[in-house]
Amino acid sequence: MRTRLVFIVPLLALVACAGKPDSSALPPAAAPDSLRSVTSGDIVGFQNTAGGHTWLGIPYAAAPVGALRWRPPQRPDAWHGVRPALTAGSPCVQYGWPLGGVGKSGTHQGSEDCLYLNVYAPAMDARSARAARLPVMVWVHGGSNTIGHAAAYDGSRLATREKVVVVMINYRLGPFGWFVVPPGGAAGQPAVDPIEASGNWGILDQLATLRWVHENAAAFGGDPGNVTVFGESAGATDALALLVSPLSAGLLHKVIVESLGFGLAAMPRVTHYTDDAAPGGEYSSGEILLKLLVRAGRAADRGAAKRLVAASSREQIAAFLRTIDPWTLYAAYHPSSIETAKFPTVFQDGAVIRDGPLEELLADPARHLSIPTLIGSNRDEPKLFMAFDPRLVVSLGGTPLWIRDPAAYDREAQYRALLWKANAVDSVARALSAGGTPVYAYRWDWREEGRRYGFLNATRLLGAAHGLEIPFVLGDFEIGAGSDLLFTKANAAARLDLSSAMMSYWTEFAGTGRPDRGRDGTLVPWLPWSSDPAAPRLMIFDTLAGGGIRAASELATRDGVVALMEAQEPNDASACAMFRATFRTRDDAYAWAAWRRFKAGYCVAREPDAYTAG
Repeated sequence: MRTRLVFIVPLLALVACAGKPDSSALPPAAAPDSLRSVTSGDIVGFQNTAGGHTWLGIPYAAAPVGALRWRPPQRPDAWHGVRPALTAGSPCVQYGWPLGGVGKSGTHQGSEDCLYLNVYAPAMDARSARAARLPVMVWVHGGSNTIGHAAAYDGSRLATREKVVVVMINYRLGPFGWFVVPPGGAAGQPAVDPIEASGNWGILDQLATLRWVHENAAAFGGDPGNVTVFGESAGATDALALLVSPLSAGLLHKVIVESLGFGLAAMPRVTHYTDDAAPGGEYSSGEILLKLLVRAGRAADRGAAKRLVAASSREQIAAFLRTIDPWTLYAAYHPSSIETAKFPTVFQDGAVIRDGPLEELLADPARHLSIPTLIGSNRDEPKLFMAFDPRLVVSLGGTPLWIRDPAAYDREAQYRALLWKANAVDSVARALSAGGTPVYAYRWDWREEGRRYGFLNATRLLGAAHGLEIPFVLGDFEIGAGSDLLFTKANAAARLDLSSAMMSYWTEFAGTGRPDRGRDGTLVPWLPWSSDPAAPRLMIFDTLAGGGIRAASELATRDGVVALMEAQEPNDASACAMFRATFRTRDDAYAWAAWRRFKAGYCVAREPDAYTAG
């Protein structure tokens, strides 16, 4: 029993935002009929276990090292002869963490030389591939834009079963993916190209993968005129960012947004040199520069570092920053940290990503790429994170054992999941549809993990938690050691049927821009989003035991979440604690206003500083 329990923590984390790492000790044998020519040269892949072809570790851009650090991705060097595409490229620089599927927690992992992608396609020779013109689906992994890698996922079953080409990508993470080189203080500095100064290097990497797909998809059987980006969590945020990027036109044609992780940040204040601990100051790239100058011995203290920056040009500052060791840079944010909130992420720079309130951008077809969009969330999104919260769950050695107060646990999960849906699905769908964009919305409800060892109720602990839909979409439940703790013989038949339907809907949408009745036309009709209150605007995914795949008219709003808490929570301090647990962002103006009126002002009177108006 002890041996099996130690698998639970890494298993749950891997499913959430990573998938399974490649555990092969030796690369597979090359398959002669997988020989392909891409823009950089010839490659050969292998036959995968699903019966299709796989190509791993294909460079789509030059290594962003040295002078190319914090620069837009450049074309990769060409090669001579046939390049084996049998092993994955390096993950990008990141701290090891179970959520990333790369190394032990807190260890130094990855490389800056990481701009590689993996391709999965049905088996065919090169001539047949050129004539196939299959839909292309480009996967953007999650992980807070600070962890994760493409090889933690396997697209072979989805590609082979549904006759699509799946491309899974790496992109720069953390401060290598999102960092604005601070300007210098010297007078008469030349203007900087806005793309060169963007700081959204991770998004530029993703745009580079789409250009690579446009040029090379046909070699693998794909149609470069029919490309769908699909991403989960932070990968969903990036997919949404691509919708409001002026650089995306012509590169993608549909988008799937699974469990949108967070919104788009404002442009970082790179010259915000503050003497207090104001958010956005301590961890802005300007503040990081000052720390690095002192640590490198270029300046005696912070004041001297500020004077040095003022006397330097942008080119001098950039040259210095590009000499810094990756882990020295990471340590300037937080020593040996895996606190993802400390690292920069996708933001609106006005060049790579348009600036302005997101809902306004999405409601205006002139300010976003108006293409068919499929968007959804999971019924129990927050339970993945709640399961490891000592406030809620008794654990032993990091392994969750039982829930302290099951009823309160379920209520908190209900509020937080509804708020997630309101922010990440309904508000986005409402804005897009108002501008005429076709939108299809879903909620994923599968909760059949069952009970383990007589005391661990995995269904209640996790349910339809964040990221657990990914194996269903990819058709791959072999996620590494301990897979059977979630995916058992008892739930196999219904689980596989649900997965089959989801793969069919997802790929029909990728092919036509409409999920309709799935690829074979036999499933429940999936209708587009409608503003009509009674319209079946939402497709719910569950097994027959949970009500089956069905349409519903449910709509979540922030006001509705507050009203539900007002009705369900007692009039005491526990209600205030539940509100804070639900509205977790402390610079949220809406939350501050709702906090003031919640329970007739009882909570704000007890804790007047719980929120700061945003």
